[in-house]
Amino acid sequence: MDSVFSHEAFAKELGGLPFELIADFERTMVTDYGVRRDDVAGYAGMAKRVVYVIDRTGTVRWVWERSREQPLPDYDLVLEEARKIAEETEAPA
Repeated sequence: MDSVFSHEAFAKELGGLPFELIADFERTMVTDYGVRRDDVAGYAGMAKRVVYVIDRTGTVRWVWERSREQPLPDYDLVLEEARKIAEETEAPA
């Protein structure tokens, strides 16, 4: 749901990312992926904190969803999974 500008700042803070982040400012994907929050007043329409790694074919290959025990993702693990999936699905030369 964050803006493209927010994603650019986030990627820059991490030293760059080898993949694109999807901005869903209109909340279309939040609804389509079933992560739209309508359970708590004040959060209606907001997204649950979720990370998806999607391969070049559009297949969701890895998911992390917030829990009480882990309110933020392990960013190193996210990058590791994304790199692994990118290597597995590289287009042949």
